[in-house]
Amino acid sequence: MQKTTEIHEALVQGFRARKFSAGLLVAFIDFLIELDVPGAGFHDLAAVLERYPRQETTAQGKRANTLIVRDGDRTLSIRPFYNDVERFFRAEKKRFDFPSCAPHATQAWSDYIEWWDVLVSTSREEIQDLRDRVVAFVLEELESHEFDPSTIDVEPPLFARVLEDFELTRQQGEPTGAAFQGIVFGFLRADNPHLQVETQKVRTGSKRLQRVGDVDCWDGARLAISAEVKQYPVPEADVPDFEAFGSEAGRRGALGLVVALDFEEQARPRLTGLGLKPLDADDLLEIVELWDPVKQRIAAMSFVYYATHVEKNAALSKRLLQFLEDVETAWREARSG
Repeated sequence: MQKTTEIHEALVQGFRARKFSAGLLVAFIDFLIELDVPGAGFHDLAAVLERYPRQETTAQGKRANTLIVRDGDRTLSIRPFYNDVERFFRAEKKRFDFPSCAPHATQAWSDYIEWWDVLVSTSREEIQDLRDRVVAFVLEELESHEFDPSTIDVEPPLFARVLEDFELTRQQGEPTGAAFQGIVFGFLRADNPHLQVETQKVRTGSKRLQRVGDVDCWDGARLAISAEVKQYPVPEADVPDFEAFGSEAGRRGALGLVVALDFEEQARPRLTGLGLKPLDADDLLEIVELWDPVKQRIAAMSFVYYATHVEKNAALSKRLLQFLEDVETAWREARSG
């Protein structure tokens, strides 16, 4: 017992300089137990190697830098045992400060002949006790990097909830089209942080304000994206009404969007023929579901900004803020439950 205690003390003293030595010691013990060496009457490593001859070459015919021995019809290397220990500390116990250096570590086996001589002449119970002490030491000495989900405040997918459940059509006290225009503004604002996004109240003439669409996105002086917003299903018969918009967007080299609640079947291909990109509420949702919660919050808060400071409509602002509060409350309750 005294000899194994001395090994443990030496390990502790030198651990910071050679962290891998702890894994190597555990690998030595497991290797010897696999060979059934403990308690078999061996006095030192040399005696073990007489019984289990060292193999100087690997199975590939290369020079063996680690310890490999012949045991009857099989060969046994300390490398797999070290791999298991390293995997235990790093992958299972999340001690990522334990080094990932199996080739280097197992090549150092001959630096610890004194340890080997003690281990081979010690009982199985004693070296098992030493193994347990070494594992406990490493787990106490190295900080765990185990992920704790409770430390992460995960936000709800706010904007996806808006697109799924917020009533998009006009409600009492709200201008027609304001809710959907706010959603499109929030969508474009979050999806294009590199652009300046402009809009006005609904039913404000775009031409009078020298705008192209209901929502315009600018790259300096250049129009990059322009969107016409329609809070209704666009019929095929209305497609000619978008010709001037498509022409102006194309002339400026801008991406022209027609964003509507829905489109009649033939309206989409005809709008595409004008060089425009039709998007309905489902298309927006499909894109938004790929966004992380932070980006979705930006879109939701941009919608709040639109309702409060652009449209300046108390009914829409109050309805939206209440909706977002209800979503967050339900989200917290679901996670705490």
